[in-house]
Amino acid sequence: MSPAKKRCQFKVVYNIPTSPTEEGSKPEMTANPTQCPSAAQRLVGDCPHCQKSFCSAHRQPEAHNCSGMQACRDAAFQANKERLEKERTVASKIAQA
Repeated sequence: MSPAKKRCQFKVVYNIPTSPTEEGSKPEMTANPTQCPSAAQRLVGDCPHCQKSFCSAHRQPEAHNCSGMQACRDAAFQANKERLEKERTVASKIAQA
């Protein structure tokens, strides 16, 4: 027996109009969050930053408003900074012509 498919953990927010309270007034919009109906991807659907499972449409950290996105950006920035510092040209290494 195969295990049940994991569902995408992204919450989709639909704005649903409520019925107008007075005649002639505009209906207000209410947010109604529901879970994404798609199945989570088996190989690439798990987010390494927030450890949640997502479908192909929501698997990118930017698409599901990942809670670990800032930490990921900070780590990438620091790694890039260190790599660039190692490659910096120092005046003593430049050949005199």
